[in-house]
Amino acid sequence: MPSEPSSGLSHTSPLRHWDGALPIVMSIVVLLMVAVEVWKHGLHAPHHDEGTADHIAMLLMFGQVPIMFWFSAPGRRRIREILPTLALQLSLWVTTFALAVALT
Repeated sequence: MPSEPSSGLSHTSPLRHWDGALPIVMSIVVLLMVAVEVWKHGLHAPHHDEGTADHIAMLLMFGQVPIMFWFSAPGRRRIREILPTLALQLSLWVTTFALAVALT
């Protein structure tokens, strides 16, 4: 049986790679944390000192940035393959950032 030559590129979805999925998971965790805080305190929660949850959310939000840069590094994959995943990553990041600013 003749085998097909390997091109060296994986033809799996970019979402199946750690650097494609991790920022999305991190954003979803932050959105869930925001939802729990809104559920517990309402939209007009009293201002408080930042707690552990706030620090974890900040680490998750800003920890995504280098991972997204790594994901979109030039020469790693073709842009058509990663563009939908990158757009999802960026839109979730912007959403979490906008909610953090709006609710504080």
